[in-house]
Amino acid sequence: MFPIVRPASDRDLSTFERIALPELDFIFKSAYRMCGNRSDAEDLTQETFQTAFEKFGQIKDLAKTRSWLFMIMRNIYLKKVVREKKYPSVDLEVADYNPKEIKAVSQDVLSKIADSELQAALDELEEKYKTPLVLSYLGGYSYQEIADMLHIPIGTVMSRISRGKAFLKRQILQASKKIR
Repeated sequence: MFPIVRPASDRDLSTFERIALPELDFIFKSAYRMCGNRSDAEDLTQETFQTAFEKFGQIKDLAKTRSWLFMIMRNIYLKKVVREKKYPSVDLEVADYNPKEIKAVSQDVLSKIADSELQAALDELEEKYKTPLVLSYLGGYSYQEIADMLHIPIGTVMSRISRGKAFLKRQILQASKKIR
C-alpha cells in the first residue's frame, strides 16, 4: 500500500538518524506553531521527515540540517495551504449548518442513494482520510490497530476518520437534496 523507502546504504540510514533525528523536537514545535494543532503538526512533522529521508542525498552541508528540514516542512505546509485554498473544505462538526437538514436525510432517502454514488464520494476522499475510514468501518479495526498499521499517532487516526466522515456526510446530504 505504501512505498517502502530504502536508504542507499546502512551508512546513509545511520547518518540520517545521527544528523536529522535530533532536530525532531524543533521541527515538531515549528510545525505546531504553523498548524495551530497537535494532530496537523504531527502529520506535517511525519511528512517532513519522510521527504527528508527520501532526499537525504541532496543535502550539501550537514551543518545546515536544521534549516534544510525547516525549509522542507515549510514547503510542505505551504503546498497544503494552497491546496486548501483551491479546494476548501468545511468540517460539518464545526460549520454553520442546519441540523434539521441533516436529520431530514431519512433512511428511505439514504436507501435511494446508490452504492455507486457512495463509492464516488469515497473516491473523491483523499487517501489519507479514506484508508483509516475504510479500515475502521469496513475492516472493524480499532483506532490503535489502525495507528499501528499506518504508523501514525492515534490522534491522527481519529482526526482523519472524523474528517472523512464529515466529507461523506456533506456528499450524502448533497445527493439526498438531488433525490428529493
